[in-house]
Amino acid sequence: METADLARTRTRPPLSREQVLRGAVRYVDEHGLDALSMHKLGAALGVKGMSLYKHVAGKDDLLDGIVEQLWAEIPLQPAPGDWRTAVRGLATALRNLVHRHPHAASLLTSRQTFQERPLRIAHNVLTVMRGESVPEQCAVALLRTVFPYGIGYALAELAIPQPCAAGDEIARIRRMSDLLSPQAPDDLVRTALLLCGDCDLTAEFGIGLDLMIRGLDAYLATLNTGTDRDATAAAS
Repeated sequence: METADLARTRTRPPLSREQVLRGAVRYVDEHGLDALSMHKLGAALGVKGMSLYKHVAGKDDLLDGIVEQLWAEIPLQPAPGDWRTAVRGLATALRNLVHRHPHAASLLTSRQTFQERPLRIAHNVLTVMRGESVPEQCAVALLRTVFPYGIGYALAELAIPQPCAAGDEIARIRRMSDLLSPQAPDDLVRTALLLCGDCDLTAEFGIGLDLMIRGLDAYLATLNTGTDRDATAAAS
């Protein structure tokens, strides 16, 4: 048995850091983040857990590497179009990323590291916005909102109970009642049904993006109006 194991080890191509990190993402996708350990990941990759330390410094480095892999799925270049298209594309890509990796996605917000990839993604969107004369302060403020919106909205979606069948109002009320305190007053029960009841979450996501983009458009219009007014006053 030992001879067979040694033969397999000799014929197996050596692992790379990239392969280890991709394997970690697959493992978390299948088993969940809490199940991840160096020993279990090594077994999944067909090696001893200790051999992974040739490629990652430890569990923290492994988790940061998973985050690297997740960010690598977001395109560096914005979607073709104006700044509004770029912002929509970024927010949508972030939401889709969380849904592709629901077990690992919480690492995007919990790991306290500044990684190069998301900074380059942000830089490229800012470049588009600057090129269309959006003031940098406004562009930065919008991006600071879009990143947590895309990720946070999707994380919240994952926590929402699965929707009931269309038209099954009784099941919806029963489900919401199970989540509420028995002492909750009627007006708050009604509010919970309104805010947390069944809805088209993709459409709601788009509405939120529209509100942000239209808000910036409206603000930019006030800046342009003020500039035109100043120019008219100076000419007179």
